Amino acid sequence: MQWVETEETVRFNEVDEWGMAWYGHYMAWFEAGRISLLRRFDLLPRQIVDLGYVAPVVSLKCDFKNPAASGDRIIIRTTAVKPEIAALIFKFEILLKENRTLLARGETTQVLLTTNRKMIYRLSGELERRINNLVDYCLQD
Repeated sequence: MQWVETEETVRFNEVDEWGMAWYGHYMAWFEAGRISLLRRFDLLPRQIVDLGYVAPVVSLKCDFKNPAASGDRIIIRTTAVKPEIAALIFKFEILLKENRTLLARGETTQVLLTTNRKMIYRLSGELERRINNLVDYCLQD
C-alpha cells in the first residue's frame, strides 16, 4: 500500500490544559493529509464540484494511541482504499516524526452525490478515471 506523507507542527493553540493535542485537531490533520493526496490526482473539492459532484463525509473513525504536544513535528500518512460503491475511503496514521511513534489511526468515508444532492452508485466518466488513478496508486506495493 502506498502512503502520502504530510508534515505538520503541533501549534500551541492546538493543545488542551493538560498539554496534549486536543482530539478535534486530529480531524483537521486528517483533512490536511487528504488534501495532499487528492491534489496529486486533480480531485480537490473544487475540482470535484467542477465535474458535477460533491463528496460529504458520512463516517469518521479515529483511534488515539499516544498524545502529541505543542511543538511536536508530526507526519500524517494518508492512503485510499477501493470502495464497494461510489465513495472515497481514506485511511490515516499520525506519527511523531522524531521516532515514528503512532499517535492516532483513522478512516473517513465520503459518499458521492451530484451537485443536486442525488446519490450516485456507479462511477463514470472523468470522475471515475481520476478516482481509479488515485486508488490504483494507493494499492501499489
